[in-house]
Amino acid sequence: MKQLIRGIGIGLLTATLFVPAMSKTLTIDKAIELALENSPDIDISRFDFKGAIERAKFQEGYTLPRLDLGAAAGRQGMDFKGSDNLNGTVLLGNLSASQLLYDFGKTSGRISAADEEANALEASMNQFISNKILFVKARYYDVLKIKSIIQVNKKDIKLQEGQLRRATRYYESGIKTIIDVSDAKVRLIQAELELNNSEYELKLRRAILEQTMGVVPYNGNYTLYQRKLDLPNVSRHLPKVNTSFTQLEGFAYEHRYELKSSKYLVESSKFIVESEKGGYLPTLSLRGDYTAQNVDKDFSFSTPKRQWQAGVDMTWNLFSGNQTDASVQEAKISSMRAASRMDDVRLQIKRQVIESSLGVRRTKDAVSLSESIAKASKKKFHQATKRYENDLADYIELQEAQQGYIRSLGELVNAYYDHYISIAQLDFSVGR
Repeated sequence: MKQLIRGIGIGLLTATLFVPAMSKTLTIDKAIELALENSPDIDISRFDFKGAIERAKFQEGYTLPRLDLGAAAGRQGMDFKGSDNLNGTVLLGNLSASQLLYDFGKTSGRISAADEEANALEASMNQFISNKILFVKARYYDVLKIKSIIQVNKKDIKLQEGQLRRATRYYESGIKTIIDVSDAKVRLIQAELELNNSEYELKLRRAILEQTMGVVPYNGNYTLYQRKLDLPNVSRHLPKVNTSFTQLEGFAYEHRYELKSSKYLVESSKFIVESEKGGYLPTLSLRGDYTAQNVDKDFSFSTPKRQWQAGVDMTWNLFSGNQTDASVQEAKISSMRAASRMDDVRLQIKRQVIESSLGVRRTKDAVSLSESIAKASKKKFHQATKRYENDLADYIELQEAQQGYIRSLGELVNAYYDHYISIAQLDFSVGR
């Protein structure tokens, strides 16, 4: 008895060790969260923004005082005609300070341009995040689409298996010919092949989703959350989208980060123009120097022990071989280019809003029409089945009706998830 109990205990322990872990559910919100946390391409965009912040700090450094400390140690010598040569050691320390007073916009223009560039890259980073959210949503719905197609494939197999049993029974009863049985077997194998291909496609779509997220959630032990589809009755579950195009367009102009980035770049280019124009004017700065020296006594009469100077410096480039003119013109051209780019982005956004809003309407109509076709195809299939059972229709008519019904379900599934993808595209196009 003890051996029996011990054996049962070991068996239970072994069975427990080999029980697979519970599969976790991955929602679309969680998929987006994982993508924003783990995608390397988002990190690249974030690093570009951080680099722009440091460049702006670098430009601001020109407005702050500058201190330089120098030190030197060595020997020096002097040769005089008709007298003894002098040789000795020297120790020298120098402290220099400078402060920019005014340069007619050269520095302030560069600082403002760097700040606007940082703002533009921050907006670009946020736009990149919006892109990532769209890609994750689209790939997520692609996986759900294939999962639903697999359910349609399984339904097809079930129907084909029923048809094979029916054809076999009719053949054995002498009602139908062997060709109906053979055809049913072929169509069953074809349905199994479709299911097999869909299962491989599901693995591929999952891999694409994981690549888009930049991580494999839960070590691959997950299933996507999916609302059960009551085929063919799916249109009643569609979300309501009633916002007018004018409202969508206005919302997009206010919230699309791509347009914000273009506006910042336009402002940055204007500040660069002002900075380059400052090259025609002088630069005023405050400068001071303090030097302390320690030399041998032979040099003490000709070398000061300490000296200092302070004053206001002015530098003014009167002619630079037309380089200043060229720099100003190039900056103006860049500014005009940035303005044209902003106009182009604005037109692109308008087109995207039009396309996506029409896409939502088109896919919604497609769902409704596909649902009607699926219901009619189902009714036709049932009618063909009865006609075949009563020897009023041949096997070809029955199979055409059955395949038409299965095909209509597949098209309905595609239309249903295409509608959700179109909604995701609309959210992206308006910056929502």
